Amino acid sequence: MQKRIMGLLLIVFIASCAMPETRIYSLNMPAEKKMPAVSADATVTVLVSSPRYLSQPYMAYRTSPYQLAISRYAKWDSSPDEMVRDAFKDTLSSGLFKDVRTSSFVPAGSYALKVDLKRFERLDEGDLSYAEIALDVSLLSPEGTNLYQNSITKKIKLEDRSFLNLAKGLSSALGEGTEEVRGGISKTLKH
Repeated sequence: MQKRIMGLLLIVFIASCAMPETRIYSLNMPAEKKMPAVSADATVTVLVSSPRYLSQPYMAYRTSPYQLAISRYAKWDSSPDEMVRDAFKDTLSSGLFKDVRTSSFVPAGSYALKVDLKRFERLDEGDLSYAEIALDVSLLSPEGTNLYQNSITKKIKLEDRSFLNLAKGLSSALGEGTEEVRGGISKTLKH
């Protein structure tokens, strides 16, 4: 009996030594430049929707148009939909609106920025790998009128397939995407 327990403990110990270490990654976005206020008295609510795999923190990579893999031991510090929501909140807080909120509903009298996150992953094509982000964005007035709409796809070539390079690439891709949306919203609100 004691040999069986010792054998079981030895197997558990060996198995735990063989498991890879879990690594947690985060985005590193450049600081937003303050813009002159366009709607100084307006409030905007950021709403993000995404496929289920982007609402959990595990990193994803696509090996073909038909297959998506989820890493067991590489995670984001928060889910991609939360990181995208926070990136847009920071972008819009840098002078476009008086108050920027995140919620699952839009309060009366508030603009709504709806973000439909479609991709936030590594894309492997043969020997090359890319950080890819794809999202649809629309800004609605407090009355529900569509003021701005855009589809953003950013694909940045990676040095290798490491998750560290994926975090760097997605940081750049999301930064470019939020800047593009901020510029478009700024032009729309000035007219």
